[in-house]
Amino acid sequence: MELQTRFLFGIRTILGYTPPCEAKKEPSEGPLNAHTAQSKVGKGSFARLIGGLIVLVFIYVSGIGMAYAKDGAISKGDIEALNEARDIYHANCAMCHGYDGVPILPGAPNFASGERLDKPDPELLASIRDGRETMPPWGDVLSDGELLSVLAYTRLISGDELFLEHCERCHGSSVPPLVDAIPKGQKKLSNYGGPWQLCSGDEIEEMMQREDIITVIQFLRSVPGAELKGMPTEAGG
Repeated sequence: MELQTRFLFGIRTILGYTPPCEAKKEPSEGPLNAHTAQSKVGKGSFARLIGGLIVLVFIYVSGIGMAYAKDGAISKGDIEALNEARDIYHANCAMCHGYDGVPILPGAPNFASGERLDKPDPELLASIRDGRETMPPWGDVLSDGELLSVLAYTRLISGDELFLEHCERCHGSSVPPLVDAIPKGQKKLSNYGGPWQLCSGDEIEEMMQREDIITVIQFLRSVPGAELKGMPTEAGG
């Protein structure tokens, strides 16, 4: 509805229509000859046309942003970035930290339970790049972008396991947005009891525990993030 209103406003601008309630009486400038009057009309129409076109371009661009900035929606590009980050983790990290985040090497942190993942990104990236205790340095093996994406995947590993088990068979290339009823704040989400409406016509809500559903929702909201694509943000460093 908001986009439609803005579009109509753009059309109105192009046509030069002004509602009676907005009309203002222009001050008299004295008599005009035919050439001067035609010149003023032509310039005014052209200016309104250019202004209207600018408004319509803005509406089109912002409308695209509104269409794709949907809560929990995952695009094909997001899925590709997720698959690449998962491959990096499996090839370089899983032999010690486990494919599901449950460590194989004694003393390694348990990523499935979030161990050490409460640390800020710069600290964790430094540990991965330079090595820490029994972990060798990976700075000469992985690029800065790969280091960032594998760290981002590590934070999502529990949700990814649930996604692969319950969701990928239908949503291997994209995921539709979540319904508006699902709270966006972490505290409200933790206290929310449903309905979830994650997948219409599927029994996924009956197959999963409430805590797992919340983990999947948090996962879906995090996958489109820039870090998984190897792009740093101000918050992440």
